[in-house]
Amino acid sequence: MQRKLTFDQAFQGTRTFSEKYVERGPYEFFPEQEVVELVQQGLAENQVNHGYRYCP
Repeated sequence: MQRKLTFDQAFQGTRTFSEKYVERGPYEFFPEQEVVELVQQGLAENQVNHGYRYCP
């Protein structure tokens, strides 16, 4: 039986993933941190609810 991922675990994983993604490429985060966090929260919610970090 697989343990269900909590939102906090998914959110931390999403933050780490997105930070590394930005570091590796010619990318940068949107200048408003609140917007970045909202997107990260949405991706974490999708991971908890659907099993993947889907982006709508």
